[in-house]
Amino acid sequence: MVTKTDPLISNDQKESDQLLRFLLPDARARGVIIRATHLFAEANRIHGLNGNIAHLFDQSLLASILLLSISKGGTRQVVQLNGTATAPVHKILTEARQGNVRGFIDWSDGQSVLHHETGHNLSSWLGCPVQLSSVRDLGFGHPYISSIEHESEFLADHLIHYLHQSVQIKADVILHGDLAIMIEAMPGCDDDHWFKAIEAMARIPNTTLENDSTESILSHFKTLNIKIAGTDNYRYHCDCSPEKMIQAMQNFSAEQLASLVDETGNITASCQYCCSHHLIKITPDNQQP
Repeated sequence: MVTKTDPLISNDQKESDQLLRFLLPDARARGVIIRATHLFAEANRIHGLNGNIAHLFDQSLLASILLLSISKGGTRQVVQLNGTATAPVHKILTEARQGNVRGFIDWSDGQSVLHHETGHNLSSWLGCPVQLSSVRDLGFGHPYISSIEHESEFLADHLIHYLHQSVQIKADVILHGDLAIMIEAMPGCDDDHWFKAIEAMARIPNTTLENDSTESILSHFKTLNIKIAGTDNYRYHCDCSPEKMIQAMQNFSAEQLASLVDETGNITASCQYCCSHHLIKITPDNQQP
């Protein structure tokens, strides 16, 4: 018997944010844009985050969405930021699937959000350099795994560095508040074409990035004959379940399981992604879930 003791808000109660895909024909480039207002609110509510660490975690969620958008049929994109040995945060892991994104913060021993609320740069939380690891799962064969190190204080620079070094494409990224924009070069995009694209993006004022709708922001690309190519909706959502927790325990030994059982004969399994708790009944005969 398995039960879930503290259900999250039901799926139909969660509001989603819209990602717009667009083409820039006159620059031979394409891109995506999303303002993740609802997604951030739900992620921060679940994990109890605010301030600078919430900002970093939220941008990491956007990073996985942006990388999934270029995955060409990929089913899952994981982004992991690994901190140095002495940093307050050991790692931040986020995972995007079509329509859903989730993640968690793995604090270093003895650390928590209560101990640190200073600094808005990456090094304040993860040290320097930061290692960015990417797992691109295309849904068949082995996932593509890549890791790079970079010393910039800004996550957008880490994404650009990753795309240049590991994916080998020209790309530019803006992460500003709850807004993310990424443009990438298409086949046939030479240096002159690419300059047009990044010049248009660089001219978007910060006040516009902070306050305007995504449709209004994209009007700054009108000189490049911008065309909307499609939309996707994203929300913060975790698909954990008691059944998946049981499956994850299949490799546990009887001794390990016994050490987790409480006085009622149950195991309470907690999900790092959504902080929900699953009550799992252990079979007395074999001590297996």
